[in-house]
Order: sequence, then C-alpha cells, then structure tokens
Amino acid sequence: MDLELRHLRILLAIAEAGSLTRAAAALMLSQPAMTTQLRRIEASFGQPLFERSARGVVPTRAGELVISHARSAVTSADRIRSYRLRSADGPEPVTVGGSSGPMLSHLTLHLPAALSNPVSFVQFASTGEAMDQVANRSIDAACLVDLDGFGTTPPDGVTVDIIGLEPVVVILPAGHPLAAKDRIDLAGLADETWLLPPNDPGCDDYGALVDACAAAGFVPRLSPHRIGDLSILCDLVAQGVGLTLAQGSARAREGVAMRRLTGDPLLGRHLLALHRESPLFGARPLLLGLVRDAFEARCVRSD
Repeated sequence: MDLELRHLRILLAIAEAGSLTRAAAALMLSQPAMTTQLRRIEASFGQPLFERSARGVVPTRAGELVISHARSAVTSADRIRSYRLRSADGPEPVTVGGSSGPMLSHLTLHLPAALSNPVSFVQFASTGEAMDQVANRSIDAACLVDLDGFGTTPPDGVTVDIIGLEPVVVILPAGHPLAAKDRIDLAGLADETWLLPPNDPGCDDYGALVDACAAAGFVPRLSPHRIGDLSILCDLVAQGVGLTLAQGSARAREGVAMRRLTGDPLLGRHLLALHRESPLFGARPLLLGLVRDAFEARCVRSD
C-alpha cells in the first residue's frame, strides 16, 4: 500500500488522542474503519506502530519515528497547500455549495468580501449530492445538514466540522388540535401520516423518523409522496395531506404551525465539508468563523 497524506493524518490523530475510539470520532470515522486503516498502515511498515492496552494506545519506538516524520510531512503539505491561494495569474477561483439551511446564505453575503479569491455559490437538492461534489473537487466546500446519527461517513480527502446541533420541528396544520401547544409529544402523533423528502444518500431521514417513532412506541405511517421543497411540503401539510419535519430555523409558512417535539428526539447537524486539496483549506478558520456566526444568529439551540 502506498502511503498518502490521509494515512499520515490518521496516525497523528491516533497519537494525539491516545485512543482509537477518540481518534475515530475526531476524524468522523467508525471504529471498525479506523482499526482497518491502522492495520493496513502498520502492514505497510511491517511492524506495529502502536501498543494497545485497556487504557488506550501509545506509539512504539518505530511508531514515534514514523509519527515524527508524519508530522513534518503534514505540516509541509498544509503550508504548500496554502500557497495555492496566491497563484501567478491571481487568486484561484473557488466554489462553495450547500443544501438547505442558513449557512449558505450567510457565506454568500460575507465570504466574497473576506477572500481575495473569486467566489461562486451553488445550491444542491440533497446533502449526499453536495458531499459528493466536494469529494470529487467539483466544488471546494459545502454547508450541509443531516440528522444526528443518520448521516454518512465523510469521503477520503474531505474534512467535516460539526458547527452545531439544532432540534428538528414538526410541521402541522395551523388548525391541528396540538398546534396550540409549545411542545408536542411524538407519541401523540402516532395516527398521523408523514411526508418525507426524496431518499438522500447523505442523510437517512426515513431511518431517523422510524427510530424516533419506535422509541415513542409506534411505527410511522408514510405518505407515498417524496417532496424535497419545503414550500410544497407546507402547502400539503396545510391541506391536511400529512405532517412533515424541518430544521428548527425553518421559516414559518401561512397555514401551518412549527412546533418542537418534547425531548427533541431528532437533532439536525449543521456541517461544513471542505476538501483538503482545495485552495480554500488554508482559509478554514475563516470559513468556520462565518458559519458559526450564522448558526448563533439563526439556529435554535437544543436543550
């Protein structure tokens, strides 16, 4: 196996965390995936790089040497990558995309003034599509939303930062008997029909709803419709076709009510995905600051 920068980053994450579990969480990988990657890396060296124990992992003597060189290589690579922001023909153009949410609009307003690079923006219909576009370098970064526990593993080469968690709200007709409540128990909606968006490889809305409803003691009845546009969904809800879900920061529409669920059983994750080979990677702190400002200003905090 030829070593790549991502393999060196894995070694550094494990050494810093002192635990495969914590390193996997930091890199947003599953524990089995992290273990498999480490085994492949160690196999390429022909010897263990970490000693395992009940308390975690520590580098072997060979591991300490490899990690020292890995740290230098990664630092040099990051420094070289930052130079791409200043090309001989002027700053390299960059593209930022996203799915629904307040982050993309905030970046559209504020990022161009903060960068010397020409910036363009594009919206995608789904989280999975936007993540794929970052992975194949069609775009440089994306603001995404998925459901906590029901998202997807970041592709190779893509760094994903969790900006914040936001409660998911239920959208019901304004005249619904439960619309007068500030919070609604999910169990009280057992007889309702649910409208869901189209299948999204980046966010399992169906699995998240089924899991939450199972904890509330029922199996949800689903509409055959798959609609992604929130305006159309709200029109259908207002006409009594069913209920749907939305981010807590969604804008209220005429004829419907948006209410939080008791205990917030569903949480949306606001994410920033950024390709490590992008010229924007050197501006990652700036991007994180802007999207965190948007979250603080526009999103609902979970309890």
